[in-house]
Amino acid sequence: MPHKGQETPQQAEGFAKPSAFLPLLPFVQSYGVKILDEIPGQIVIEAPFQKALSTPPDLFPASFVGTVGDIAAVSACTSLLPAGWACATLDFTVKMTGQARGEKLIARGRVLQNGRTLSVGAADIYSVAKGEERLCGTVLASTRNFKI
Repeated sequence: MPHKGQETPQQAEGFAKPSAFLPLLPFVQSYGVKILDEIPGQIVIEAPFQKALSTPPDLFPASFVGTVGDIAAVSACTSLLPAGWACATLDFTVKMTGQARGEKLIARGRVLQNGRTLSVGAADIYSVAKGEERLCGTVLASTRNFKI
């Protein structure tokens, strides 16, 4: 994957860029989500642990894991839309695969099916503790695509 800020040939040809709008969304800001990498069809994001959004004993709740996964899956879908288009989540499901404990979450989103009006994306979410990643959840999301 290219580093954040590097354009791929597809992005230069007019594809939407999640990094142009994702940081502007208030709920994304409140979760502390940052984009680590993006290319058309894939994105990697991270979210820091926040005590105010945790469950005892210092775990990320499933709702937080699901939301971070949804952001990654939907952003990956957005990245294959033409410039001037966006998408919104129709639904998503999160399946927890282990404890979500650590300093941050990393979600790797990808497109499963790209369509004109509907797209489907997925994300694997990892908790990071002391530099070690452990899969803690997976998300499947569908989107409604629309012209802005």
